[in-house]
This record gives sequence, C-alpha cells and structure tokens, in this order.
Amino acid sequence: MPEFLDLYMQDLTAKKMWINEAYSQPSSPSIAVYLRECFENYWRFGELPKVSSDEFRVLAVDSSSQHAIMPNGGIFYVVRAFAISNAGVEFRDLYTGFDYSSDENYGAVIGRIMEWLEHRIILEAISMGFKGFVLLDGSIYGRLAHIPLEINSAYNRYFMLKYFETLIKLFNTARENKVPIIGLSKESRSSFFREFLMRNMIFKLAEKYGLDAFEVNMLMNMVSDGGRRRAGAILDKTPPPIRDYIMEYISLKPDFLLIMSCTRKPGYGMPLILNAPSGVKRAFKLIDVDPVKYLQLTHPISSRDVDFIDWASHIVKDLPKLPAIVSFYVLPSAQDTPMRVDVPAWVFNIEKNLSEVNFSEVIDANINDILRLISAGYSGLENYNVWLTAAHRRVKLGRRTFERIYLPKFEEIVGRTATSRGYRRVRFP
Repeated sequence: MPEFLDLYMQDLTAKKMWINEAYSQPSSPSIAVYLRECFENYWRFGELPKVSSDEFRVLAVDSSSQHAIMPNGGIFYVVRAFAISNAGVEFRDLYTGFDYSSDENYGAVIGRIMEWLEHRIILEAISMGFKGFVLLDGSIYGRLAHIPLEINSAYNRYFMLKYFETLIKLFNTARENKVPIIGLSKESRSSFFREFLMRNMIFKLAEKYGLDAFEVNMLMNMVSDGGRRRAGAILDKTPPPIRDYIMEYISLKPDFLLIMSCTRKPGYGMPLILNAPSGVKRAFKLIDVDPVKYLQLTHPISSRDVDFIDWASHIVKDLPKLPAIVSFYVLPSAQDTPMRVDVPAWVFNIEKNLSEVNFSEVIDANINDILRLISAGYSGLENYNVWLTAAHRRVKLGRRTFERIYLPKFEEIVGRTATSRGYRRVRFP
C-alpha cells in the first residue's frame, strides 16, 4: 500500500458526507427553493440552433508561456500568441523577458503578459483588414475589472499600464471597425449571476418586511467590502430575516454550482451588464478627481519620474471609459458544463462604460447571433469551440520543447547558464 494511503482513505471517508453536500448544494436548504425559483425566472431553456461553421468569419486567439528560474535567481520567460481565422489566415507573436521579483505569484504577471500579447495580435489582424468575430479564450470582464498596480519586480514595475494602454487601443479600434470581440471560457469561479439573483431575493425580502431598500443595499456593500471582521460585526446587527440571505450572498459559491444544480437541460442565462468591483469604482472616482495622486498611490516608485507621470496620466484618464461588459452563461448540452460568454456592450449598441454601471442588471440585448456563433463552433464535451481549440493546439508551448529547444538557444544566444528542473546544465564561458 502506498505510504499515507491508509490515512487518506480514513480522513476522506470521515468527510465524505459533507463534501457531497458541499459539492452539489448551491445554497443553504432554507434558501435553495427560493434561489431555484429566481434562477428559473432568468434562465431560458432550449437547444441551441443548428448552424454551420461556414456562416461566420472568425478569428480565434490564444496564447501560452513557459518560464524558468535562473541560477542567479532571475526569471526568464517566453510568451507566445497565435491567431487563426477560419479562412486559414494566421498571425504570430512572441515575447521574451527577464526579471527579478520576490513575488511568489509572478506567474500571474506572466499571465497578464500573455493577455497583452493576445491584444497586440488582434490589433495586427484588424489593421490587416480582418472583419468578423474575434474569439478570446477567457473572460473579457476579468481583463478590465481590475486596476493597474505597480508590480514588485525589477524591470516590469509599470507593465500593467502598458497592458491597459494596449487594451484601450484594442477596444477603440475594434469598435471603430465594427469587429465584435467575444470572450468564451469554461472557468468555474465566477459568481456574478448568483450574486445578481441573491440581490434580487434580498430586496424582495426587504420589501416584504418593510425595510428601507437603500439601507439594505448599503448593508450589502459594507459586508462585501469590509473584510471578515467588519462583516461579522455588521451581520450581528442585521435583522434575522435578512441576515441569512446576506451571509449566503457573500459566500464564495460559484455560478457553475448554481447552474449545474438547477438545470440539466440545455439553455442560457439572460444577459447581464456587469458593474465594476467596488475597488475599481473607488479608483475611477480618484482618477476623475486627481489622476496624478492615483498614480502616486498605485505606483509609488515609478511616479517619482516626471516623464512617467506625463505618459501614465493619459492612460489612467481613459480607464473609466473602458466599455461595460455584457455577460451570460450557455449550457450547450445536458451532459456538458456551462460556458461563460463576455461581450463589450457596444456590440449590442449599448453606449455604456464600465464606470457608468452602478449595479449588475438584465439588459435588453439580442444575443441570437452570439448563440448561433457558439453553436457553430461547438463540437461536444471535449471541444467546446473548434476554432479556439485549433488556436490552442498551435500556440501551446510544452515544457519539453521549452527545456530541450528554447533554453539551449537561450544559452547559445545570451551566453548565460539556464537552469530548469530536469534540464542538463551547461556552462558557457
């Protein structure tokens, strides 16, 4: 018997009941019935239309990366981006970097560099005349709904400002050229749909008990933003009918759990226009009042340079003008998991910026073309989008390729030792 397997089986057996409950229960039993009713009010059941992939002109974009810790403690990384249209036109880009950082999560920085390279390659495709739908693997909202902060590194401190500079240019260019950008993702951590439903339920309950809606809204915001200690103190003073619902509202349960618990039939959620997180809203307000102060607070080292302030001020002033995002879920098959769809609001002729959305709400948007596009690219459980799968296969940089080809070329060209687990160390003079 493998070492520790006996303890593993013993511990897992003792916990199997509550893990099963947590795995499949979208809310506490007292709230589950009402949550399901609310879910059904905002979910449309039905098969997706049968559509041929030839009906659309599509550009699928993806990226990949690998990195290694060097003998001197530095981080060397390679990022690749690839776009391919269903007409067979291809675009490639590659970026190498070297940095020092004490941040244990530097991989998140490399992830943003991957997205940045994707934005650059889409701009190239549009400049070369591409007209059609652009598909990104991942959430568009997640690329917008955070603020640029100084990175704890030697050479990439203000990279996030470069990131947003390119992102702003991308959305402006796509809008001018009428090129819809669609984000498709199978990530399972989002909770915007569930939070929207819970807010509706809480306001109805407040109305039933004669509570002031404005005060209840303030209470939810305070609990969401105040941290665990402050949230506990606030909830202790909250009327019992509301308390359980607010505790459920601030739980970390994802939309996937809700959808998979409430339906096993194909369908889609009604589109919601999403508000920015509270921290982003506060940043937008400060930028409107004093963009230089914002830069001094978020980039304390870089902002000591006057030239940096001049350059960066023009970028942060445009952050509140980033487009609002419309999001919804699609369940393409009874056997599949949900797919998140993100679309800039201007695609539906909704003239709203992210900074102008006070709270998430259902919007009147014709998503028929998006549903047809999703159906045209859907090819079953293992291939939720044929175009993105093709791009992913072409761009993927495997660890073996990185260690056997890219790192030796690093040593050959740069003349420095590259170290990676399992890689033979060779020292060049």
